Amino acid sequence: MGLLEDFVAWARSKSMWLVHYCAACGAIEFPPVVTSVLDWERYGYMPVPTPRQSDLYAGMGYLTKKSLKVVLRLLEQMPNPKWVVAGCNCTATGGLYWDSYATYKRLDEFMQVEGWVPGCMPTSDDWFALLTYFYNKVKERPVNDKGSRKLSDAWEKIRKWEEMEREWAEEYWESLKKTEIKVNYQFEEKFPECVERNESLKLCLTTVEAGRIREALKKLYDEGYTLINNINTVDLPKNGVIEVYYIVEKPLEGDQVWVKTYVPRKEAEIDSIHDIYSLAYYIELETHEKMGIKFRGHPNLRKWILEGNWEGPPPLRKDVDIPKWVIKVHYGGYAYGR
Repeated sequence: MGLLEDFVAWARSKSMWLVHYCAACGAIEFPPVVTSVLDWERYGYMPVPTPRQSDLYAGMGYLTKKSLKVVLRLLEQMPNPKWVVAGCNCTATGGLYWDSYATYKRLDEFMQVEGWVPGCMPTSDDWFALLTYFYNKVKERPVNDKGSRKLSDAWEKIRKWEEMEREWAEEYWESLKKTEIKVNYQFEEKFPECVERNESLKLCLTTVEAGRIREALKKLYDEGYTLINNINTVDLPKNGVIEVYYIVEKPLEGDQVWVKTYVPRKEAEIDSIHDIYSLAYYIELETHEKMGIKFRGHPNLRKWILEGNWEGPPPLRKDVDIPKWVIKVHYGGYAYGR
């Protein structure tokens, strides 16, 4: 390179601005890079909140499917030359979340990656070693180098995998309809009596038939149990049912009542209680998308947390084999990735 080109390459390497988007837990060890001990500003690095003025993106930890879409849009908005580096095992092989339904396993399946740092999670010294390596690498690149690029089939891969998830969901529900499932489950209503009581925890477990769940919870609400903590579920495929636990509490005293009921797995429906407990509006959405229970009377039953993250069948049902699906689709049938 000539003198002018050398100067441009040097200037680029000394003014790397990082788009400030930390997608996951890998970012926890990154902030010390900014502090006086390592002081990344010596090398011209600095974070900026907008991709329009950014040169660098650092993938920090696992990428949910929803986050990856954001990252691709960020990369599309960054001017050339732009660069991508990555840290943590999750960006390289899936890491701890290799069998998760909601994450993609390798960042380099969607964009070119200039450098990697392993670890779970990498220390700040590891991150700094990557940044100094990258600093020297950029100085050697030609002036017309556009840096890291989004792979041409990145969005097509996402579209294809989401379509495969939708097909699996259709197959799952169709198979469930055709399968004869006998309900083999013993249940006796005891409400308002406690089936079990723990005085030290101020906890009472009671049981009620699903058809009377609104009546029971309205009675408890009127008695001062005005806070709903959660709606827990237990899938019992061998019994043909899903147990549903409504956890309500007296906020000042701390007394809790766990109201237990059940619904058949094949036709998992129960009345909504969003008009009794307003927080149940969101808890019912999460229970619906992850366990496949329909809440009759809910004004907007839809995907919420999993919107853009998973199109397949309810991932927390025990007959939905997520690891098998991930190995087949994302690892080519090889259980240990690459």
